[in-house]
Amino acid sequence: MDWTNYAEQVLNLYNYYAGAIMVNRSGIIEYYYNGRIDINSLTEKEVIGKSLFEVYPSVTQENSNILEVIRTGESKNNIYREEVNYKGERYSALCDTVPIFDEDKIIGAIEVFLYLEERNKYMNIYLSEEERGIREKQWMLEDIISASESMRLLKERIIKVSSTKSTVMIYGETGTGKELVAKAIHSNGTRKQKRFFSQNCAAIPENLLESLLFGTVRGSFTGAENRKGLFEVASGGTLFLDEINSMDLAVQSKILKVIEEQRIMRIGGTEEIPVDVRIIAATNEDPLACVEKGTLREDLYYRLKVVYLKIPPLRSRKEDIKPLVDYYIDFFNRTMGRNVKGVEPKVLTKFQRHSWPGNVRELRNTIEGAFNLCEGDYLGLDDFDAYALKQTSRSLDETASLEEETAVMEIGGVSLKEAVRRFEYGLVTRVISESDNLTRAAEKLGITRQTLNNKMKELKILERDTTSRGV
Repeated sequence: MDWTNYAEQVLNLYNYYAGAIMVNRSGIIEYYYNGRIDINSLTEKEVIGKSLFEVYPSVTQENSNILEVIRTGESKNNIYREEVNYKGERYSALCDTVPIFDEDKIIGAIEVFLYLEERNKYMNIYLSEEERGIREKQWMLEDIISASESMRLLKERIIKVSSTKSTVMIYGETGTGKELVAKAIHSNGTRKQKRFFSQNCAAIPENLLESLLFGTVRGSFTGAENRKGLFEVASGGTLFLDEINSMDLAVQSKILKVIEEQRIMRIGGTEEIPVDVRIIAATNEDPLACVEKGTLREDLYYRLKVVYLKIPPLRSRKEDIKPLVDYYIDFFNRTMGRNVKGVEPKVLTKFQRHSWPGNVRELRNTIEGAFNLCEGDYLGLDDFDAYALKQTSRSLDETASLEEETAVMEIGGVSLKEAVRRFEYGLVTRVISESDNLTRAAEKLGITRQTLNNKMKELKILERDTTSRGV
């Protein structure tokens, strides 16, 4: 394959970029461009033919956008990253990562990035409206793998709301597939010929998010250029705002104005620009609880909740586990060149008893891990991380027992709110005490690290209570 020619075709789709890196499926760098050697001194000659891990020691299998895109075949857009190269040079960048296909096979990925020498010198990076040479999957209802009644009802609601312009609020725990639901709404509706943009509001520093959403005017601050924001770029299509409760309240008020008036004003601008964007927002916490905690504006909550979709957690729809297992076995057979026929009955029984705090994402990652160890025709218990299945969360039986204990708790005179607080305090402190670090504890609880930090503050769980465990 002519990697250089392919890279140049992709780069022609971008309005602005400062660098690009292309790797093959083995993680070897095939193409490299760096337009700011004053920030990152690496040159093409120094990196071509080397491993991504060798050039960037800060990159791992777990945190690499490029390797995730190669595994999943799904693009990642507008991701903020902090990198350290092998020379010890540190820098920040905003990245778009796109898979490279040879017919139906993924053979690598290209990452285009914009350096953020200073955060107030932010300029947006995004694909232009031209989409030549880049495959963007249309996610339909059949991509939501399920057999349960609760998911059947959810799919029915997706079909009903797809043809409208109303805003949608999605609530689901981490890993339940909120973005997949948002893409299905877009792909089954009248806007499917236009672009779908997804932005995780927690993935971008607060002082950059407003620029990313609304765009900038040249001269409005040092280094600012005339750049469209996501609202302009997504006009005619759909903009998905994930973890909107992590967004600064002042920016939330501007989002409310966009929904009501369908107009935006770039940072530093004086003219209002009309936009036609369908907004779908999501939280991984109960949105009403977010309102009560003050992380989500009440007026924005009611404006977004024109249509409300709740994705049930995997532990409450056990009948979906078998079809999901079958789907991922087929997927990893195709992407890894394997011929695994299924899982042993004991594995499926274990899966049915597990509470899956990471939901479908955890199930997917668990099966992928087993594929790396399996040597036979079927995935057996020895191929799975036994610690993860036993310790990541309570089993369903343990959870049921805990619920029974809570139900018969003698709270004499204690309000429901206080009883819930005591329960949460006991659960969170126990999980933290059983975990190696706070990140692991958050995974067990099925929440993000940021949410766990907020919960610790709310429950007044002191940091010194965890330092003895090295977290």
